[in-house]
Amino acid sequence: MIARHRGDTRIHSRWRPTASPTAEQVAAHERNQPELADESRVGPWRAVVGVVAVVVIAVAVVVGEQGAGRANGGSLPATPQRWVERWTAASLDNPSRVCEQLFTPALAVAFRADTGRSCLAYYSDVTSRSFRIRHVLQDGPTAAVEAQQVGEGRKWGYFTMVLSHVHGGWQAVDIVPGGSVRPR
Repeated sequence: MIARHRGDTRIHSRWRPTASPTAEQVAAHERNQPELADESRVGPWRAVVGVVAVVVIAVAVVVGEQGAGRANGGSLPATPQRWVERWTAASLDNPSRVCEQLFTPALAVAFRADTGRSCLAYYSDVTSRSFRIRHVLQDGPTAAVEAQQVGEGRKWGYFTMVLSHVHGGWQAVDIVPGGSVRPR
């Protein structure tokens, strides 16, 4: 379909088929043409693509460094038992280590929904080792640390920390309230 203006009813246009140009005519025509890379049309797009590429690379580097910083900030514990030792020590002395290194970022963020406070605020209020480690169970790249809050009675106060082997070490991925995982 040809776009026509109002009142334009001409059936024939001025275009007429012509013979194919010879190689000499094509070469002469190309010598007389200016460069096709018109900076006014191509330049802004190249600049936009360049800026977008730089931003994407910068974001990737920052995200990679943050992930490496969380995973390698003092290196992760090599065994679930070492994780328990670091967790019990850091719960009192270094709450930021618990929230930024021993817990995965998703678990640290989930603290607010479960406790009403951030992970850092929760662990900043810990004043004593008010829990007892009952069992440390490991199955491949997953481990469960069963603990009980002291003073809650014999059948109350149990919780289980679920650990996962990531980045060459162990991090907590979930906290499950309730009784022991294995029957007694």
